[in-house]
Amino acid sequence: MTEHASSAVHTAAQGGHGEGVDIVHHLTDLDTLELLFWKIPLDSLRFELFGVDLSITKPVIFMWLAGLILLLSFTLAFRGGRLMRSKFAQLLEVYVIFVRDEIVYANIGEKDGRRLLPYFLTVFFFILTCNLLGLIPSGITATGNVNVTAGLAIVAFLVIQGMGIVKNGFFKHFKSMVPPGLPLMVIPIMIPVEIISMFTKPFALCIRLFANMVAGHAVILAFFGLVFMMHGVLRYIIGPLPLLGVIGISILEVFIAHLQAFIFTILTAIFTSMTMHPSH
Repeated sequence: MTEHASSAVHTAAQGGHGEGVDIVHHLTDLDTLELLFWKIPLDSLRFELFGVDLSITKPVIFMWLAGLILLLSFTLAFRGGRLMRSKFAQLLEVYVIFVRDEIVYANIGEKDGRRLLPYFLTVFFFILTCNLLGLIPSGITATGNVNVTAGLAIVAFLVIQGMGIVKNGFFKHFKSMVPPGLPLMVIPIMIPVEIISMFTKPFALCIRLFANMVAGHAVILAFFGLVFMMHGVLRYIIGPLPLLGVIGISILEVFIAHLQAFIFTILTAIFTSMTMHPSH
């Protein structure tokens, strides 16, 4: 029964007759870079170093592209310390002020938040850029790959625990994980619960970002698949309706790209504040 259902889904994704949009392939193929009508295989860029897979895949290339875009954007927009900046520089400044005032300072405080502001700005703009790159033709959302979101979550985990240790000291940081005033019988239960909680927070960040970005692109590809599943006159009569759905979902994806960058950043800031100020 399970095999039959899986086969039916795969056939529907391909259009029923071998023609159409293979949703699974588009979401999981990491070894072919598609540029409009050209396909560039990346198999030759697979290699390992000391047993660690360092292959250059599509998400890696688009992460590099996102980093390059951010470097060029901020360098060109704010070069020379000009007071009269362009509209694009003013837009970037709005984002920076929002992250600073509404996310970092609001949760961590100005004194400690000033030290962490570069990290949170980097995380916000990097995730936002990766999310938006998936909306361009032949683009891919690097944050739709669980390895990318896992890397971001690991860095967030190190920042969250590291700032708690820096702020309170090593022993006091881990001692404060268990709330004071608990009955002695409850403490052995709370210790493993708090240790598990320490790892589940970044894990939730990883899966939330990954799942939301994959879901949006899967819906877009599913609408494209509906067009290819139709044949004859139906493709021209009903076909435009799924395309309208694609446009609508794409517009919604722009909002989701911003929302997921905001959620990842603010949750990291909240978790960091909890470790730095456990009494609150």
